[in-house]
Amino acid sequence: MKKLLLLLPVLAFACTSPKPIAPDLILVNGKVWTGVTDSSFAEAVAIKGNLIVAVGKSDNLKSLAGEKTEVIDLQGKLVTAGFNDAHIHFLSGSKGLTEVDLNGTTNPEEVVARINEFAAKNPESAWITGRGWQYTSFKNGLPDFEALQGITTDKPVFIKAYDGHSAWANRKALELAGVNNNTIYNDFGELVKDKHGALTGALREHAMGLVSSHIPPLTRAEQLAAIRKGLALAASLGITSVQDAGVDADEFSLFAELLRNNEMSVRFAAAFWVDETNTPADIEKFTRLKDSVGSNNPMFRADAIKFMIDGVIESHTGYMLEPYSDIPKTDPLAYGQLAIPIRQYDSLVSLFDKRGFRIFTHAIGDKGVRESLNAYEHAARVNGKRDSRHRIEHIETISADDVPRFASLGVMASMEPIHADPGTMDVWIKAIGLERLPHSFGWADMLNNNVKLVYSSDWPACIDINPIRGIHVAVNRRTPEGFPENGWIPEQKISMAQAIKAYTSMGAYSSFEEKIKGTIEPGKLADLVVLSQDLFTIDPMKTYETNVVTTIFNGKIIYH
Repeated sequence: MKKLLLLLPVLAFACTSPKPIAPDLILVNGKVWTGVTDSSFAEAVAIKGNLIVAVGKSDNLKSLAGEKTEVIDLQGKLVTAGFNDAHIHFLSGSKGLTEVDLNGTTNPEEVVARINEFAAKNPESAWITGRGWQYTSFKNGLPDFEALQGITTDKPVFIKAYDGHSAWANRKALELAGVNNNTIYNDFGELVKDKHGALTGALREHAMGLVSSHIPPLTRAEQLAAIRKGLALAASLGITSVQDAGVDADEFSLFAELLRNNEMSVRFAAAFWVDETNTPADIEKFTRLKDSVGSNNPMFRADAIKFMIDGVIESHTGYMLEPYSDIPKTDPLAYGQLAIPIRQYDSLVSLFDKRGFRIFTHAIGDKGVRESLNAYEHAARVNGKRDSRHRIEHIETISADDVPRFASLGVMASMEPIHADPGTMDVWIKAIGLERLPHSFGWADMLNNNVKLVYSSDWPACIDINPIRGIHVAVNRRTPEGFPENGWIPEQKISMAQAIKAYTSMGAYSSFEEKIKGTIEPGKLADLVVLSQDLFTIDPMKTYETNVVTTIFNGKIIYH
């Protein structure tokens, strides 16, 4: 009798308990890669509000449907977690959508044609600006007045390389900026001159600012409009999270405004740009912003800092252990350049590490990578080792001795497979030389040494923001046209599961959000992408043909 009396409340609750609330959306008859393991697949996903509530077989999940549940038949299509672009420059890329697009050009004539066409269609533009030209398009690796003499506009022209580390300005732009043959520049980068000491119009690294600072800035309304275009593009490519690698407080406020207006269709994590010129007041401001956002906001984060320790290989500004192979050892750029003095960089890394920031360091040359690892190691020694999830960005070249240090220090390798597209490598390979090639863009080396690998586009410093194009390069090391036949440094290819993981769950891990997103599991945020092809069964060389069919963000379909 006592046992029965104890059970009565339970029985009463069971009799009066309401039926489970039906999901809002159920995807059935698909191939759902959950990402929990490399071979974890299901058939269906159920979503309620902004959360995944069930993953399993189609028949089981169909039974959960209510009168208002939308059920979508995937007809066998592949579903993965939404893509996380873990290193992007969102405002810059979005602004580029309104400028002349030079991506895909392969010679000076194509560059000239696009500039002339854009100038003709946009007569109201005071300046002609754009981005995307390749170093391989020009005889000497950089544009000059002779190569681009066919430009007909009388307006100032300023066009950046695809990677954003070099630019070219026409004579009108140089004149407006007050730059001439007598101008002396001694900071990071170079004002490129020919053998006679005459300007060529090319500028490297920070020297670009001599001209770009004179371009009329966009109004706040224009910047917001540009970001909205970028958000639409991201949705069409299945990108549901981004980590912006280098914003200032004003740029951060643009995304905060869009969030307040419920216009954000990506989860946004900001890394504030810092160098030796930042003041103590700047540092306090970044700390206040980090603390004001907190660490539990699934839409917005402000807990990272971005440094730049060197430049890029193509312009000989990546910081190297040994001299470049295609210039004399006596050249001032024979070993590349430091973008920030090492002592100040070490000090700032330790300062921001102590304040709980995640740290991203742009390091492309092998010595730049080593110095970054040294700084992280020093910070752990002076502040105490913790789960910091610091990252090194790009890592195009590295000494084999430094690869194991990533895992031992808990540093993540943040890389862009699209940067290793073999079609863009001619100038890069000449600069590096054959001896350093085996460990170039060493994704497999990292994974084989238990390093956590996270992928991104570095948009707009890339030839394509599309994660699918990045995955294609990661698994093939070949262009869509099949070059080279056996893959470029084929030992560094990785598997399809590894590549998708680097674009999904590792992005979530890098921002301490692996418990709420990055895999398809009950209780996690409903950010999903439906793809036109099954990437796990098709010929890997057909990867680039895959399109996004549907993007689901925060439980809502935002692209179809």
